[in-house]
Amino acid sequence: MRPLQARLVTLCQQVLALGVVLVVLTPASGVVSLDIVGGHPGQQPARSGQAVPAELMSATVPTRPVTPTVTEVPLTGTQGGFAGLRGRTVAGGATDARVTSKPQAVTGFAAIGVTWQHGEDLEEDQIALQVRTRTGDKWSDWEDLQYRDDHAADAGSAEAANARPGTEVTFVGEVDDVQVKALTDGTPLPEDLSLALVDPGSARSSDVEKPADGPGTGTESYDQDYAQQGSMLGDDTESGSQGLTLQSARTNRAVAAPTIFSRAQWGADESIRDKSALRYGSISGGFVHHTVNANDYTEAQVPAILRSIYAYHVKSRGWSDIGYNFLVDRFGRIWEGRFGGVDKPVVGAHTLNYNQYSFAMSAIGNFDTVQPPDAMLRAYGQLFAWKLSLHGVNPASTSQRIGSRTFQAINGHRDAGSTACPGKYLYAQLPLIRQYASQAAPVTPVVVPIEVSEPNPQNNLDASPYPDLVVRRSGDGRGLVIPTGGLTSFQQRIVVGKKGWDKRSEVLVSPDLTGDGVADLVTLDTSGEARIRAGSSNGKFGKTAKKLSLRGYSLLTAAGDINGDGRNDLVARFKGRLTTLVATGRGGFDRKATRKGYGNYRQIIGAGDVNSDGRADLLLRTKNRLLLQTGYGTGRFAKPTKVAGSWRYNRYVAGDFNGDGRADLVARTYTGNMMLLPGRGDGTYGAALGPATNLKSMRLITGAQMVGGQGADLVGVAGKQLVVVANRDTFELGAAIDTGVSFAGMDTLLNAGDVNRDGFGDVLARNTAGELYLYAGNGTGALAAPTLLGGGWAGVAGLSAVGDVTGDGLPDLIGTPSGGALSVWTGNGSSFGAAVPVKGTVPSPAGLPSDLSGYDWVLEVQPMKLKGRADYIVRDRTSGVAYVFGGRRSGVSAPRLLGEGLGAFDLAG
Repeated sequence: MRPLQARLVTLCQQVLALGVVLVVLTPASGVVSLDIVGGHPGQQPARSGQAVPAELMSATVPTRPVTPTVTEVPLTGTQGGFAGLRGRTVAGGATDARVTSKPQAVTGFAAIGVTWQHGEDLEEDQIALQVRTRTGDKWSDWEDLQYRDDHAADAGSAEAANARPGTEVTFVGEVDDVQVKALTDGTPLPEDLSLALVDPGSARSSDVEKPADGPGTGTESYDQDYAQQGSMLGDDTESGSQGLTLQSARTNRAVAAPTIFSRAQWGADESIRDKSALRYGSISGGFVHHTVNANDYTEAQVPAILRSIYAYHVKSRGWSDIGYNFLVDRFGRIWEGRFGGVDKPVVGAHTLNYNQYSFAMSAIGNFDTVQPPDAMLRAYGQLFAWKLSLHGVNPASTSQRIGSRTFQAINGHRDAGSTACPGKYLYAQLPLIRQYASQAAPVTPVVVPIEVSEPNPQNNLDASPYPDLVVRRSGDGRGLVIPTGGLTSFQQRIVVGKKGWDKRSEVLVSPDLTGDGVADLVTLDTSGEARIRAGSSNGKFGKTAKKLSLRGYSLLTAAGDINGDGRNDLVARFKGRLTTLVATGRGGFDRKATRKGYGNYRQIIGAGDVNSDGRADLLLRTKNRLLLQTGYGTGRFAKPTKVAGSWRYNRYVAGDFNGDGRADLVARTYTGNMMLLPGRGDGTYGAALGPATNLKSMRLITGAQMVGGQGADLVGVAGKQLVVVANRDTFELGAAIDTGVSFAGMDTLLNAGDVNRDGFGDVLARNTAGELYLYAGNGTGALAAPTLLGGGWAGVAGLSAVGDVTGDGLPDLIGTPSGGALSVWTGNGSSFGAAVPVKGTVPSPAGLPSDLSGYDWVLEVQPMKLKGRADYIVRDRTSGVAYVFGGRRSGVSAPRLLGEGLGAFDLAG
């Protein structure tokens, strides 16, 4: 992480914009021919002294092609309306924005997906699709189907002409029935919405095979296809030169090729793909994906999984072949994907807008939920090192022109579009994949001119994938790490009540009222009848367990236990008075009117314990004020007192939303954004964090712990439906971690990335004498005792850690020596080389204020949401409040508050 003082910000970006001459490490043109095993399984070579388990040197594979089948179940008609109106598929109650399929029987290791009509393009947040399964008499909970709008063939290509948008294929396993539902944000459902039931077919015979010594059959046909389609490399000079580079590179054996399981080994039926659509392009980089499906498959199930993906991509999505060039399973075995030759630049359908210039390997599994095994990461490193070397690309390069943009050589899918792929845990391991690839691909340093797009700072010092701040406490010089956590946000809404919820005047979730220990739902309709529905641990509610008449009552609120008897109570307004409904041991409520003067309040909020005295409190809302009524613990409350701050919101929801044990508020603005107001535990609230968007259409919002996780979730009414919006459990700033070292006497801190190549982020610090020290990290936030790297750094202005700008996979430094020019110090794995001057001057980063004098920190960090461009953290030098400017394709977003109370630190990196 680098502090860009105003002068440095004026330096670095112009270099990036104008292009400079840097010392760059690029690979020698050298590869070896691939050992593709035609009918024999691959072997993942042992590396770093690790033995390969015997079971991973072979695979259970079919001995002949297996034909998969896909059954399409229509959900909406091809000319609008619902297929179910003809008695075919849809359960009752379908609307223009929602449809639920009838249960569909499946057999074997089943897979499903949902697609819709070509040309009906939807953003990912415009439609939510879910699936549930039945085994015996029990239905599972509804789970999300993943839809990624940028996993597709490139627009304008022949393959894209008739392709259908849709979800990723999802494996539901050995079940009896499946059922899906689709819900839009209010826009009409797309036409020809269809559920695909995929049967991968069963191999009549299979065998456990080991790798062969020589190349398998089929390589010759790939070479013939490649020769015949040489003209399809494209008309641009770049594509043509890549083809020549490939041909001339085949004499040098610089990178060992991994063994790859062939298409024949997973039983690919070559008759179903479109043979005329095979195209070759060029390769300037690679993308890491995940398939977003089962994580607990066996080794013998992998060929069936591949056939399911293949069949769904071809028969349901309308692509010419499986979209990925390669796939890798959790055992570290690499499988051939799209037909055309594994050593050829085959154009796939994996990364929208970049397929022509890249390749992709997809990890079989969902790595938003689990960590990828090391065998898989090493397989990525070996495959990417070999594949990139075929095309003269250094796997450590940070400046590769791929289509219209500049990327690193190895990227996650989310780097090319707005998607969560390849999952937060696999994406966090990209630096390790690059390291494995660099170790497998020895390179020769040369000096070349290159246009550098932007550096790639890596700022992880603790165990999370999100960037961290390293700071010095001004009082004693102690070093601390302050984690970030992905920024406060909520997930897409889940429907838990289908209809009739628009007729309620109040809907609220209360701490347990029925005695089962689970939060319950309380509703009040326009007739004055209140109903209590028992909650369940999966975010749903049962039938009415209790009724009571509350005619004339309004502003009904779940207040918790207000009298200390161990039972949870309700509070409401009745005839202008605050009225308590205290739960009795008989299952009813004792009602008692207390204070007058409540006629003008717009909301009563059961706020929890706001002031940390162990008693339940209330909040009262007017148009522009918020008032606190502290509880006495006897069922009565103190006189309202004004809460300091600005309170121009139209709805407040109470709960512990950030998981810190204190009562918070979520407030909705009049424009529909939700802001988190963190409770301080003293009767006041911190500055608003957020916004969390797309909740504008919800009303009667309440909060409670509903679907697991640490923070409270949101429950409310959208249209006629009751919905739950789950908390992502992300946050702005976490609790500080003691590094165990002191930075006293230092004048610069740099969160420099993995300087010593041990897999963990490190910190550099410069003292006032100009000596540079390395503090090695161990991945927990702790740092080792300092190691002196050398002196002579005192006169360097704007010294910054900018990630790897020289393309060798090692972090570098940039700055301006006294009396000299802007220079780069290249990392070598233990220290830094001599300064290399570069040309140019640098303006402020695009979008940041032109005058940065009001900030004493300007720190460039990797994307705080783990996707998109680098972000900038700044601190107001007067107030000590930190903000984040989110990186965009062009410029940065408006500033978002990151945290208060950072004035106690005098250095940061």
